[in-house]
Amino acid sequence: MIGTTTVEFGKVVFDVLFLSSLRAMALILPVWLILSLMRPRRPALEHGVLTAVLCGMILLPVVDVSGRLPGISSSVIVETTVSVPVMQAWPDAAVSPVTSAIGSSDNWLGLAGLLSLMVTSILLLRSMTAWRRILQLMARGDAIVEPASQELLQSLLQAAKLGHAPKMVSSPEVGTPVVFGFIRPVIILPAAWPAWGKEKLQAVLLHELAHIARRDGWILAAAALNEAVFWFHPLARRLNRRLKALAETACDDHVILVTRDPEGYAETLLEFAAEGQEEGALPAATPAMAHTPRISRRIERILRKPGFHSGMLSGAVRRKLTAAGLTAAVLLSLVSPTLGQSSGITLSGSVQDASGARIPEAIVLIVDSAGGNTEATTTSADGSYRIHGLAPAPAYRIEVRARGFATYEQQVDLTVDKHLDITLDVSPIEEMIVVSGSRPAVEAGTFTTSRHRVGGNVEKAKLIHHVPPVYDKDVQREGVEGTVVLEAVISKQGEPMGLKPINTLVDRRLVTAAMQAVRQWRYKPMLLNGQPIEAATTISVAFQLP
Repeated sequence: MIGTTTVEFGKVVFDVLFLSSLRAMALILPVWLILSLMRPRRPALEHGVLTAVLCGMILLPVVDVSGRLPGISSSVIVETTVSVPVMQAWPDAAVSPVTSAIGSSDNWLGLAGLLSLMVTSILLLRSMTAWRRILQLMARGDAIVEPASQELLQSLLQAAKLGHAPKMVSSPEVGTPVVFGFIRPVIILPAAWPAWGKEKLQAVLLHELAHIARRDGWILAAAALNEAVFWFHPLARRLNRRLKALAETACDDHVILVTRDPEGYAETLLEFAAEGQEEGALPAATPAMAHTPRISRRIERILRKPGFHSGMLSGAVRRKLTAAGLTAAVLLSLVSPTLGQSSGITLSGSVQDASGARIPEAIVLIVDSAGGNTEATTTSADGSYRIHGLAPAPAYRIEVRARGFATYEQQVDLTVDKHLDITLDVSPIEEMIVVSGSRPAVEAGTFTTSRHRVGGNVEKAKLIHHVPPVYDKDVQREGVEGTVVLEAVISKQGEPMGLKPINTLVDRRLVTAAMQAVRQWRYKPMLLNGQPIEAATTISVAFQLP
């Protein structure tokens, strides 16, 4: 059995991922369009721009802490504040009992959020397992300390603008040169490296040093994390693949600018491709020199391109691009796309009795003490409720009514989203006992008597003719729900007068349906000392989907 708190957490996860994925599309698509129109396209600059987009995409779910999912319940009920029994707006509707926290569509969204977390955890675990394997591979490898190779490595540091030489390891388990590590990266070469010529070893080391100088290990690790979080998002996977391809192309440019030998470098890549060896189960965060499905395109580009740009970006340019990506993400986080029927402050929670049992079909009213606005909802079959789109205010009055229970009232600050669980007490039983006695005799003329009208006999209005509201099928197909709160005055003839809605965060079609039905209702008027009088009433009409 999945607890309600766990499902609520899943709803928050689903909402955050849904909104973040929409904002990510708004962040990525314009950038991709601009990059596609740029001519000529410089791989290092394009990689830097997409890295900034990646940073922004990762930031989106971090700053998006709101949870705005529509509450789904299981019936359509009508209840008024006068003594009117609960009735279904659809007489033929079958209400399925729900006995657990996974009985409504709202809770299935929570389960979807939990499932997304599970998939993300599996993907991250798989990456961690791959990283562990390559650490073990490095431990089994042989350190390269041969003087000539070390001297060559030292001579190439200046071209890559690196101050310290990385460690080099050879391993028979890899078929292509690769860099692994973030803080202390290691260059891993195939076991056949001693048979390479100096030019080939120089090209390989220049390529791998460029990866280290460009911090491609960090970037591709972030891209792998982003893809694990947004595993369902096609743009996340495409962004990861594009960053990996651009990193290799930018390092190609760096090698050619240093060696001035594009044909020789293309031949080196061709040799690795001809061997047809995979580098094994390396994680996505590991830049491998010749492991790319487009290596033939890289070779063709090298042979046909007349000139090459630098494969490096200055630190200032990288910082500016990253700052732009993060700023764009923050600005997009301020935009709240509507999910369901509303947006704004969300109040959610549950209604239960003193024993902890949930109370379904309780009316929850939220009144803005300052603005006078009133919104309402009805608890679902599991006793939960959720109201979206409330304007931020420090003084809201919460009122909860359920048949057989005393009315609950509380002042609450709703300047941020709030979860409030409410416990109702049973209605108090009032008894009056009259003790009779004998009055002592009073002498005549002691006081003067006068006649007074005896009152205090009040009989509440009763609903005697009910017309169920029509829940339009088109509205149901759109998944529109809501609770309409109406104010009216019951006339002396028992007719509703001055009928008007008092809440705003509800679909207008539901308001129209509720008012059309309530106008046809008839009451036995309220009686005061046997005489009919006008009486104000509040009527709540809840439209809910199974």
